[in-house]
Amino acid sequence: MRPSELWGDPGAEDDIAGASTATQSADIHDHGTAFQQRHGIQIYYGGQGSKSPQALANTAHLLTLDTVPRLQQCENPVNFGIHPAASWDENQYPDYVRRDIDEDLHALLRPGSFVLLVGDPTSGKSRTAFEAVKEKFPDYYILRPEDGAEFDECVAFAASDNKVIWLDDLDRFLSHPGLSTGSLDEALRTGAVLIGTMRAEQMDMLSPRYERGHSQQSRVLVRSARAVTARAHIIYIDRRWGDQEVKRAGRSADPRVRDASRHAAEYGIAEYLAAGPQLYLEWQNAWAPGLHPRGAALVSAAVDLQRVGVQEPVSRELLERLHDNYLGQRGGIRLRPEPILDAFHWALEPLHATSSLLIPVADDMFRAFEYLPAAVARDKRSDGPPDDVWATAIEDFSLEIAHTVGHRAEKARKPEFAVKAYERLAKAGVHDGSFHLGYLAAQEDRLEEAEYWYRQAIAQGSRVSKNNLGTVLMRSGREDEAAYWFGEASREGDSRAMRNLGGYLLNLKQFDEARDLFTSFMEKSPSVAKLLMGQLHISRSEYDTAEYWLRQAVDDGNDDAWFPLGIAQEKRNDLEGALCSYGRAVKEGNKRAANNLAGIQRKLGNLDEAEAIYRSRLEQGDDEYVVFNLANLLAEMRRYEEAEALYRRSIETGFEYAKNDLALMLDEIGRSDEAENLLRAAAADGDTQAMANLAARCRRQGDPREALSWINRAISSGKAGYCTEMGLIQEALGFPNRAMLWYRRAMDGGSSSAAVALGYLQERKGKYKAARKLYLKAVDMGDGHALYHLGQYYLFRNALGEARKYLVQAREAGESVSHMLAYLSMRDGDLVQARQLLDEAAANEDQDPMVETLRRMLDQVEAHMANHEHC
Repeated sequence: MRPSELWGDPGAEDDIAGASTATQSADIHDHGTAFQQRHGIQIYYGGQGSKSPQALANTAHLLTLDTVPRLQQCENPVNFGIHPAASWDENQYPDYVRRDIDEDLHALLRPGSFVLLVGDPTSGKSRTAFEAVKEKFPDYYILRPEDGAEFDECVAFAASDNKVIWLDDLDRFLSHPGLSTGSLDEALRTGAVLIGTMRAEQMDMLSPRYERGHSQQSRVLVRSARAVTARAHIIYIDRRWGDQEVKRAGRSADPRVRDASRHAAEYGIAEYLAAGPQLYLEWQNAWAPGLHPRGAALVSAAVDLQRVGVQEPVSRELLERLHDNYLGQRGGIRLRPEPILDAFHWALEPLHATSSLLIPVADDMFRAFEYLPAAVARDKRSDGPPDDVWATAIEDFSLEIAHTVGHRAEKARKPEFAVKAYERLAKAGVHDGSFHLGYLAAQEDRLEEAEYWYRQAIAQGSRVSKNNLGTVLMRSGREDEAAYWFGEASREGDSRAMRNLGGYLLNLKQFDEARDLFTSFMEKSPSVAKLLMGQLHISRSEYDTAEYWLRQAVDDGNDDAWFPLGIAQEKRNDLEGALCSYGRAVKEGNKRAANNLAGIQRKLGNLDEAEAIYRSRLEQGDDEYVVFNLANLLAEMRRYEEAEALYRRSIETGFEYAKNDLALMLDEIGRSDEAENLLRAAAADGDTQAMANLAARCRRQGDPREALSWINRAISSGKAGYCTEMGLIQEALGFPNRAMLWYRRAMDGGSSSAAVALGYLQERKGKYKAARKLYLKAVDMGDGHALYHLGQYYLFRNALGEARKYLVQAREAGESVSHMLAYLSMRDGDLVQARQLLDEAAANEDQDPMVETLRRMLDQVEAHMANHEHC
C-alpha cells in the first residue's frame, strides 16, 4: 500500500482538533468582515455571530449590490490572483493569448454551471478563467469569497441570477470552514456561474488511493472535497503551451509575451511571465562573494523546507537558524556574507514591483516564492535538502506536517527521516504513524517488526492495518492467523482483504466455503464478489461459468477482472478474446498481464509482436518472468546468442527454470557437454524439471539406472509427464508390465504422451487394436505425435488412404513425416511430389534412415525411367 499526502489533514488527536476548531471559528468572523469591507455590503444580523445560509437568504432584501463590481468594470486581472509580470506600458499584466481550451471553456460556462480549471502553478489557470467570464458575462456581478463561510454569504444575499462567484485556488474552500455541497447546489439552482481554479497536485490528493492509512476524519474531509469537485466540469490546462498557442504568443504585440514565447520549450509561457526564472537566476547568482550569499542561504532554507513538506509560512528565527549550514557548505565567511538585515531586505525586495524570493505572509513569517521549489526539483543537478532541514521539519512543526514530511522522505529515499516522522506520530497515538512504520518494515522484509507496528496501529484505531497485518502473517507462514485478520477486515468492507481471504480459501481448495463467503460479499462489494466468483470457477476449471462472473465484474467497473477474464478465455482457447482482455489489463496497470499478452501473441504466431511486448516490459524495469520468457521466445526464433545472454541473466537473478531451459537450448545447438553440466547443476538446486530431463538424457544415453535415481526424486511433484518418463525408464530396465502401470497413471493425470507410449508398447506386443485405440485417444487429447504413429500404423498395414489422412495431419502438426508421405507419392507414381517431400525432410534435418533409403530408390526409379525413354 502506497503512503500518501493529505492537505488539510485535521489530525487524529482530540486536543489538536479542538484547538483547530476554536481558531477557525474566529477566522470565520474575520473573513466575513473582510468580505463586507471589500464589497461595501452591509449585512444585518439579528443576534450575535453568523446566521445560517437559510437565515441570510430570508433577509436578502436588506442587502445591496450597488458597490459590487460588474465584470466589465474589472480591468486589472492581478486583483483576481493572476501573477503579475514585469511592468511594461504602465501595466503589470501582459496581453492575453488565446488558449486552446478557450472554446470548450466558453461552451461550458452558462448560468447554473460550475467550471474548474486544473493545472500546475502558473500554468495560466486564473488568467484564462478571468478572461473567459469577463468576455462572456460582462454585465454580471463578480463576487470573490475567501472561504466557505463567505461563499455562504454570497449565495444568501446574491438573489439575482446575474452573478459570477470566483473560486480561485479552490482548495482554500475545501478545509474548514469548507464549502458545503448544499450551498453549492443552492448557488447553481439560483443560476450563479461558478468558476474556480485548482492546482493539479491538490486535485491529485483527492484520489481515493490516498485514503489508505489515514484517519476516519481525514477520509471524511477528502470525500467531502470530492463531492464538491464532482459537481464541476473539470478542464485541465497544461503548464507547457501547445504549438499553436506558442505561435499566437509569438505574434503578440506585447514584447513580454513575445519574449516568453522564445522560452516556451523550457518553461510554460504563463510561468515565465510570472518572473519565476529571473528570480531563480538571481537567487543562484547571489552566492557569488560580496553579493548576497546570506540572502541566498535564507532563500535556500525556505525552499528546502517547502520541498520536504512544510507548506505553511516559517519564522524569521527558523530561517536564521537553518541558513548557517548553507553558508558553511558554500564557503562561509570567505563569501563575505552581508548582514542578516540586508539579507532579508534583498530576499524580500519585489522584482519589478511583483514577486520576491521570500514572500512575507505575516509578521516575521515567510514562504519561498512558489516557483522556486519546483524549479529546484526539475534541476537534476540540485542536491536534496540537508539533514538538518528534514529533522527540523519533523520536530518543530505540527503532527500533520510531520506526516507529510514522512511521505516526502520516503519518496526522496530518506528512510531514516520517514521513520522519525512516523515514530513521532505513533508516540502521539496517531495510527497513521504506526501504520506507515509497519509498511516500511514489511517492504524490507522485517516481518516481526511490521507485525508489531500493524498491531499497534490496530489498537490505535486503524482499520486498513488489519488487512496488512494479514499479509505479513501470510508471508510469515502463519496462514490461519492471516485468514482471521483478513476476515476481520472483510467484515468492515475492506475489498483488498476480501480478495486476500478469497485467495486463501481457493489455495486450500475449500470451494464450498469460498462460494458461501463470496455470496456474503455480494451486498458489501458486488464487483469484488463477482471477481472472486470468477476466480473460484477458474480454480475448478469451469471456464464458461468463470467468464460469466468476470464479465459481470468488468461491467461493474472492476478493472482487476480483465486479467482473470483473459485466463478463462485462454483456457477456453478463445485466443482473440484473451488477447483483448490481457491488453485491457495491461492498460489498467496489471504488470503480470504483459507476460500473458505476449504468450497469446506467441500462440497466434505473432512472434515479433510478442517480442515487442516483452522488450517494452523490460524497459520499465527488470522482471524475472519477462527476461526468462523473452529468452524462450528468442530460442524459438533461433536467435540463440541473444537467448543465451538472457537465460544467463535469469540464472544470475536466481530464476528457477533458467538453467534447465538454457540446457535444452544448448543441447539443441550441439553444445551437449555444457547442456549436461547445466542440467546437473539445476537438478542439484532442486529443479524437478531438470531432474526429469536429466533422467530422460541418461535413459537415451543407455544408463537407465542413473535415470531411475533422478526420476525417483522428481516424481514426488506429481506431474503426469514424469510418470510417463518413469514408464519409459522401466521399459529400458526390461520391466514392460511396470511401464504399463506408470503409463496408465500418467494418462489418468492427463498425459497424452503416455497414451502414445503405451500404444507403442502394445503394438510391439502384438496388441494392434489396443494400440490403435490408445493412439486415437491421444489424438483426441491434442497430441500431434499420435498422428505420426497412426499414419505409420496404417502404412504398415497397407491401408494407404487412412495412412495418408493421418500423415498429412501429422505434417501440419509439425511432425517429421515427409519421408513417409514421399513413399506414398512414389506408390502413386508422383515422383516430382516425392522428390519435393524428400528435400523437405532433408531441410528439416529428419534423421530417419528411411530418408536416404527412399532417396536411393527414387534415384533408381528415375534413372530406370530415363533409360527406358532413351531406348
